[in-house]
Amino acid sequence: MIMKINPALLLFVILAARALAADEPQSALTVAVYSFTGEADARNYGGKVTALVTADLTAQPNLILLERAELKKELNEQAFGISGLVSADAAAQIGEITGAKVLVSGQVIMTEHNHLVIVANIIGTETGRLFAAKMEGGTDNLTGLTSELSSKIAQTIADQATNLTSEARESSAARLDRIVKSIKGTKRPSVSINIFWPKGKGGPCLTAETEFGAILIRAGFPVVDNNSERKAEVGIKGLGDHSEGPRRGELFTFRSVIELKVQERRTGNFITIDRQESLATDPTRMGADRSAQVQAVDELAERVLPLLAQ
Repeated sequence: MIMKINPALLLFVILAARALAADEPQSALTVAVYSFTGEADARNYGGKVTALVTADLTAQPNLILLERAELKKELNEQAFGISGLVSADAAAQIGEITGAKVLVSGQVIMTEHNHLVIVANIIGTETGRLFAAKMEGGTDNLTGLTSELSSKIAQTIADQATNLTSEARESSAARLDRIVKSIKGTKRPSVSINIFWPKGKGGPCLTAETEFGAILIRAGFPVVDNNSERKAEVGIKGLGDHSEGPRRGELFTFRSVIELKVQERRTGNFITIDRQESLATDPTRMGADRSAQVQAVDELAERVLPLLAQ
């Protein structure tokens, strides 16, 4: 026997479901709790405050807490110092590595008569915006202090969500699609790419050449070399350089600079001369180096490709 469904009842159920969905809280934010630190007499309270705040925030329905053990696997906290005062740049790097949108860190200060002052810093890893929350009281009420502090932290995150987070970053694939769609005209000249390291390092800059070639091909430009039957109508020649920056714990930083000359082979005229400098951080030396080069190439390609297609 097939049960007939009342259309009016079905419509009511659908509308009710939509109403419930509209009343649902905003998407949960991922939060990383960085170690609270204390000096002198408060030194032993840093770890306790960190554990209690993490436990309290885990119970908040609008927050997703990164598990402390997993956080330590991905990030060596010593890479950013142990002061409890994390800079906006460091917060941004932590966000890239862990995926956290909000970073909570802080300090525990002991004053006279076993009086504790706990200061929490709430930092948006995407925007660098900083907010603070504070609680103070006796050491005999540590659980109560951290519970109230956690409530303040959760409320601050909820109230300042738009200031702590930014719009979703454009992915490489989305950026490439946007570049391709923005190119006017149908002209797609054949292109050769030769980017070299400076004297002393020698040889081609393979990462930069490969990235630039892949983008050109995706945009419909034929890419040729000296062994191709088809000759290049446009030559892209460049000089790439890179240098390693200061290492912070397990994190490597690389700076990449790429200078390009884009020349029309038939006339010898330069279409453009451009330069891009990029900086990248990664848990591996090779990853940081490659990311910096790729970022530089992507920036250059966004400016060069529309000129080639005119």
